[in-house]
Amino acid sequence: FYYMTKFGYPIDDVLDELLNCIQHHAITLLEAPPGAGKSTVVPLALLQDSSFSQKKILLLEPRRVAAKSVAARLAENLK
Repeated sequence: FYYMTKFGYPIDDVLDELLNCIQHHAITLLEAPPGAGKSTVVPLALLQDSSFSQKKILLLEPRRVAAKSVAARLAENLK
């Protein structure tokens, strides 16, 4: 369903449930270990889901280096 799932991130197992939760609840908390796909898979899945087409996606990263790295990775995946 989402093109990122071909990489086999752990978040893939709960991605549909997560998107459903985000749609139906004002607050959704996602906790997962590093490398699960929180910063790389989830934002791209939200971009692809028509339910979120008129919404803004804000992605927070605790460190500037991490933010730049994630931004570069997301941009690469959007090409």
